[in-house]
Amino acid sequence: MSKLIHVAAAAIFNDSGELLLALRDKAQHQGGLWEFPGGKVESGEDVHSALARELQEELGIEIDQSSTVPLIQVPYHYPDKSVLLDVFRVNRFIGQAYGREGQPLDWVKLSDLSGYQFPAANRPIVNALLLPSAIAITPQLQPEQYSEFVHQAFLKGAQAIMLRAKHLSEPEQFHLYQQLSAQCQGRLIIWNGSVDIANGAAVSALHLSSARLMQLNHREAYCGRWLGASCHNEEQIRRAEQVGVDYITLSPVQTTSSHPEVTPMGWAEYSRLANESSLPVYALGGVSMEDLDRTIQAGGQGIAAISCFC
Repeated sequence: MSKLIHVAAAAIFNDSGELLLALRDKAQHQGGLWEFPGGKVESGEDVHSALARELQEELGIEIDQSSTVPLIQVPYHYPDKSVLLDVFRVNRFIGQAYGREGQPLDWVKLSDLSGYQFPAANRPIVNALLLPSAIAITPQLQPEQYSEFVHQAFLKGAQAIMLRAKHLSEPEQFHLYQQLSAQCQGRLIIWNGSVDIANGAAVSALHLSSARLMQLNHREAYCGRWLGASCHNEEQIRRAEQVGVDYITLSPVQTTSSHPEVTPMGWAEYSRLANESSLPVYALGGVSMEDLDRTIQAGGQGIAAISCFC
């Protein structure tokens, strides 16, 4: 395997919430594709210093370190080289960004990202930008109780809902899915179930159990936009990467009331596994909205939880 090249990159946002993209020169590796500005971390240089230097050299801007937070780390192996993309979200900067090296720039709405072509290693970055930071997982309820749970979950900070209702029949689950999709008004709702049934019902976001993940051969088996999976160890994480899912939940991070007998991995192990994964990773198990900042600083995408949204 070739030596890993450490790259610091940034998802830079302006005051209008638009994202800055740069076009790679056709003579470069992966040339002619759009990318997130940044560059190689030099020997003896820390990643934050490298990011600040690269953005000054490429764009003529100075970044506000207080508004720069980790987004995702992506280890990726091309046939001819291996890279570790260390990506940060930059919410404030000083100066007017322009292509100091002659590279074309574009300020893009997140909703328009699908119209741009990126290097393969950038796909997890795009997913991390589009995915929510807090997912509320439904507890076991009576069918008429789910609407109120969703309403309260959004009030408590959830940005998406995962419908997990295995105690109900499949017709009841899909009736609920349709009902909650209408209630969510464009916000992400994820169904926890099987690929075959989700394809037949044209479900746009599906979450797999770890057992179903291990049985899946390739991402293309699912026809919808978002595919996630539950993981509990490194073997399952590697399988999720191999299959090509869009995100994973990793659990249990802390002790849970539902499974108090299970030893949690703790934040140090969660951080290690999240940063070694090429996917957005949600912390699950004993976490709440109060753990959101800690999760992001640990290298995670955000939290997925049940009890804190009840």
